[in-house]
Amino acid sequence: MQYFGLNYYFVSCLQGSEPTTGYFDSRDPTKSAQPYIELSSAFDETLREARYWYFSVFYPTFKNVFTIRNNFIQHFGQHEFEKLLTFQTNFKVSIEVFFKDGCAGVNIHGASRDVTAAVLEVEAMCCKVQEDFAKEEETDMGLNTSTSFPRKPVGESSSDYRQRQQNFSGLEIVRVEKVENSALQQVFELKKKQLKVSTFQRMYQRLPAQYCDLLNRVGFQREFAPPDVQNYGEGIYFSGSVDGAKRQWKGLADEEYLYFVEAQVLTGKSTRGSPGLTVPPVITSEDPFTLYDSVKGGMDTCVIFNGHQALPEYLIICKKIILGLGGGKLNSDMFASHFILFFYLSWLCFIFCFSIKALVSVL
Repeated sequence: MQYFGLNYYFVSCLQGSEPTTGYFDSRDPTKSAQPYIELSSAFDETLREARYWYFSVFYPTFKNVFTIRNNFIQHFGQHEFEKLLTFQTNFKVSIEVFFKDGCAGVNIHGASRDVTAAVLEVEAMCCKVQEDFAKEEETDMGLNTSTSFPRKPVGESSSDYRQRQQNFSGLEIVRVEKVENSALQQVFELKKKQLKVSTFQRMYQRLPAQYCDLLNRVGFQREFAPPDVQNYGEGIYFSGSVDGAKRQWKGLADEEYLYFVEAQVLTGKSTRGSPGLTVPPVITSEDPFTLYDSVKGGMDTCVIFNGHQALPEYLIICKKIILGLGGGKLNSDMFASHFILFFYLSWLCFIFCFSIKALVSVL
């Protein structure tokens, strides 16, 4: 099974055998033979994302409830809702679908083991709905669904990479990848002619890791990255700066890796946005069929209502930089190591002081 762009191997391990590949498996080292899950990935960040998902599902913070947030739940039809009812019966759980502030999700309540089983089924169903959506979009663009447009890594010595470094000051760039999809390029050029514009704005969007591959295939969609607050309409949001993108999607602040997309955006004729807009407003009341091309708000926020008005160019994967005690820069891995060392030294200091106090009291 694939999720987060990596392979999951569900393996029944015989005694004495070892995994053939991978960087992580779930086996207890004290037990010689047991089923285990092995994760394999070419990149550290995809492995970490998968490990985080694995632990959140199998070792949840709250044992009797789990929340799945996935905006493609909006695409559930009768078949999917019937399956949810079946899951409730089979796993003896309660399932609640919600839609709030532009985000869809599912709450699953029940005994811990039953919740975990239901979560796996619902997640698999979400993946199926996402894939069906992507194939339909590719068909609409005239693509054979077997066509592949892999992202290409950008070398650290290239001018493209160095330019991204300047724009992403305050973050550690892990990798820059060039998005190249000829079908998206063609529909973007057609949209440019339709809107009668020759220029574009270079803008940014931050999105969850799980949608990076879908973006590469079908371009920008409303489901991928609704901002925390949709003050200017229910469309596809962009920011004119990286800092603006970080502010726009504060709900992703706790993630270790940050995924930004740099895009060409056709803003065309634009006006001030407002909550609840699903299409741009009309330019004049006398002509209800002539609409603005986009809306705007705040310092550098732009909202479009058609994904073909934006062409993804680069995926920039970053890590946060944390200032150390001496003013030096620490990435998240270094910060974790320093924290563990600090905790260990503090514990040793506590034991030492306690021992001295006990010795003095005896004397």
